[in-house]
Amino acid sequence: MEIGQIIKKRREELGMSQEELALKAGYKSRSSINKIEVDGRGLPQSKILAIAKALQTTPALLLGWEQDISSAREFINNCYGQKAGEILDNIEQLNEKGQTEALKRIKEMVHIPVYMKAQKPMKLLNNIISSGLEPVAAHERTDIEVTDEMIAFDDAFFDE
Repeated sequence: MEIGQIIKKRREELGMSQEELALKAGYKSRSSINKIEVDGRGLPQSKILAIAKALQTTPALLLGWEQDISSAREFINNCYGQKAGEILDNIEQLNEKGQTEALKRIKEMVHIPVYMKAQKPMKLLNNIISSGLEPVAAHERTDIEVTDEMIAFDDAFFDE
């Protein structure tokens, strides 16, 4: 199978239009994707990675070098870390209902600061506000012990 046919097949598997793929891969119009799918024309080496990412696959699979899932896992591990591959391995074992629930739980976790990568205080506040939780007081709390960490957070927030 030629690269254009592989790209078309994968795009259709994802239910993606040529227009969508063009935008995700950095092309200005769907005609570029059409040319690539018809006969492989107009596909510079620099665009192979962008198209692979847009199609959620590896450059090796697009080029027809490998037909196994291990290269896809390796690509994911290289881009996002070993844990991303482990997450996919576990999700793969779940049915549709289980996958939906797993995704829901991951989405919930990104709003809990203890699970988040270190963020600047303003970005953290924006995440909290966008999740529907807004700060409602601007005075010092008297019902809790204020720690040095809390003071540093407040100072960093107001310095921005």
